[in-house]
Amino acid sequence: MIRKHIKVEPRRYYAHCDRLGMLVWQDQVSGGPGPAWTRLEPLPNDADWPEMQHQQYMLELDRMISLLESHPSIVVWVPFNETWGQHRTMQVGEWIEQRDPARLINIASGGNFHHAGHIVDEHRYPHPGFPFMLARGGRFHNYIRVIGEFGGHGLPVEGHLHDPDRRNWGYGDLPKTAAEYRERYEQSIRMLRDLQDRGIAAGVYTQTTDVEGEINGLMTYDRKVIRIPAEELAQLHKVLFLDSQ
Repeated sequence: MIRKHIKVEPRRYYAHCDRLGMLVWQDQVSGGPGPAWTRLEPLPNDADWPEMQHQQYMLELDRMISLLESHPSIVVWVPFNETWGQHRTMQVGEWIEQRDPARLINIASGGNFHHAGHIVDEHRYPHPGFPFMLARGGRFHNYIRVIGEFGGHGLPVEGHLHDPDRRNWGYGDLPKTAAEYRERYEQSIRMLRDLQDRGIAAGVYTQTTDVEGEINGLMTYDRKVIRIPAEELAQLHKVLFLDSQ
C-alpha cells in the first residue's frame, strides 16, 4: 500500500498501481490556514475558511476524484493531512461519502479527529504509537484505527544528498552508522507488530525516497543508494503477517 501524500500523480502512475495490485490512499493537495492541532483529543477545532476559498477547495477536490475514481487501485480518499487547511471537516466528509460511497475516507490523516469518514489516524515519530486511552467512551467505536505516518529514520549518504550545505534531517536524532539505522527500522516494525495485536489495522512508513532536505527515505534522493534492499525488507516485514499469539 502507498499513501500518496499531498500530491496527485499523472494517471500513468495509477495505471501501474492498478496493474501491480498496489493499494493507494490518495491525499487531496492541502494547504491554507489550519486550526489548533489537537490530534485525537476530544472537542476538535476547525479552521474558519471564507466561502470563496472553501468552494475553491471543493472544486479541486471534486476534480481530483473525477480524474482518478476509475482507478481500482485507489481505496481511500484523504481530504486533509494533519491540520493543514482542515476546515468544515464534517461537511467535507459527508460530501465525499455521497460523491463516492464505494471508498473509505480518512478524513484527516494525523489531524484533528471528527466523527466523519471511516478511519481514525495517528501520526507518531520516530516509532509508531497510538493513544488508545483517548478511545474511552466509545469515541473511536466503528472506526478503523491506523498509524498514517511513522518512522522517518534518517541516514545521510555522502555524495547522494540533494544539497550537502543545507540541513539534512530525519525524525529523531540521526544514527551514526548504517547498522544503527537498520536497528531503528527493525525496532519500528517490532513495535508496529505489537500495535497490530492491539487493533491497529495499518501503518504508513515515512518514506520511500529522500525529499530535498529530508533524508528519511529508504532510497536516496537520486535513487542510487537503497538503504535497506527490497528483499531484506520483505523478510523484516514477514512478522506483520503472522497470526496473533
